[in-house]
Amino acid sequence: MVVFDTMADGLSRLDLEHQLASPAYGVMALRNIRRWQRTALLAVILIGGAWLLLGAPCSLFVCPGEGTQNEEPLSDPIGGAEDGSSSVLCTQLALKSSPKLRLQSSPQLGEGGSYQVVLNYLPADRSYRLNESVTYSTHATPEFLHHVEELATRWTGPVSVAVYVPNTDFCLVLAKLARLRACGSRAIRENVSWHLYWHKDTPPAVQNWRVIPDEKAVDCYTEEEPLPKTYRSSKLLPYPVNVARNVARSASTTQYVLPSDVELFPSSDMIPEFLAFMQKISNGKDLRVGSVWPRIYIVPTFEVATTIPSTKEELVRQYAKGEAVYFHRLVCNHCQKFPGITDWVHQLGSPGVMKAFSVVRRQFPYHRWEPIYISTKDEPFYDERLSWEGLQDKMTQMHEFCLRGYSLVILDRAFLVHSPGIKRKKTQKDNTWREPFVAENSRIYDNVMEELEGKFGSNEKCRRH
Repeated sequence: MVVFDTMADGLSRLDLEHQLASPAYGVMALRNIRRWQRTALLAVILIGGAWLLLGAPCSLFVCPGEGTQNEEPLSDPIGGAEDGSSSVLCTQLALKSSPKLRLQSSPQLGEGGSYQVVLNYLPADRSYRLNESVTYSTHATPEFLHHVEELATRWTGPVSVAVYVPNTDFCLVLAKLARLRACGSRAIRENVSWHLYWHKDTPPAVQNWRVIPDEKAVDCYTEEEPLPKTYRSSKLLPYPVNVARNVARSASTTQYVLPSDVELFPSSDMIPEFLAFMQKISNGKDLRVGSVWPRIYIVPTFEVATTIPSTKEELVRQYAKGEAVYFHRLVCNHCQKFPGITDWVHQLGSPGVMKAFSVVRRQFPYHRWEPIYISTKDEPFYDERLSWEGLQDKMTQMHEFCLRGYSLVILDRAFLVHSPGIKRKKTQKDNTWREPFVAENSRIYDNVMEELEGKFGSNEKCRRH
């Protein structure tokens, strides 16, 4: 039923009734209706075509590949995931597109290698100038990410973290990073930069990896879910630890870096005391150190039973009681035992002032020593062909230091302490799972030694084994 306004266009109801009753009006009305139908149909076609081309390309057609700047939809991110619990986690994450993220190759092996890297996946809010601080560069898998909060709280400068994210571990890591940044210490957002990497054969289990977690969607008042089994552990994949070390170090914006492990925590005030020490050397006030080159700066490393010390005085008291030992003393006696350790423990030095305890070389009988050190970003890389499971992953770099005549400056008051708990050697049965990885690392190790000695010459003081 059509209702007309009785005052429309100034016509009375009687006038309207006469017009409606006339034959001419019926023909005209029919033409108007058909014209309106054609117009409406054309509008529907135009709007529908525009929607197909612009509004839903990823839901109806194949989305662009990773090399383009167009982004895929975030509503269904899973693609090729193999781990059920981790896959579900990806669908539950609130993600945002981040098209500016770019892939590159690993620092040492480059394009000929097997790894893909995303530098500054989530950068720190604060940036540092070249000589303003020292970067703590480290690495992690999902199981160890929680240590970063303690580390960032104790280290008062930039922290560079490389995280291994094969397949569905990408989803685990994104969830952990979102919660750490949203709910953790302010130091995490301010100072920690995150970098991701994976093997080309196990890329992230998502249609498009150019996404970042929406931290505003994280509910910090709910209890964090237990970590499911990682993809790496379920597939028994080796951990490419040296790729991680090189990535984290290369991403540093400061001249000096401390390549270390995520479970090792620094003594207090290490950064300002080290920079003051460097200034003293530059000013010619420490000729013993200034006269040797190239050089790196050794940070002695320890284990403690329960409490992490902040000062050398605290560490020495624990050491005297047997509550602290040098790192890996009961697991690998030679790995962290450094020359003069007994004197180092008994010589406290001056609080607030860093000096050189000694200047040594990594030579026999300390040719198996694997010290942790502060250096520039320009020192030789760790060899990316070696895995963590296969052991000896830092030995080739240290052998190169020996062949090239590096001096090792042992710092007198700086130190690192592992997360509480003194490690003890496992039985042979516990390590049988490592045997294939150890065999592979040994083969690579011997090949690398041949390469290094062919390049720099051999030295009987720089022993291989």
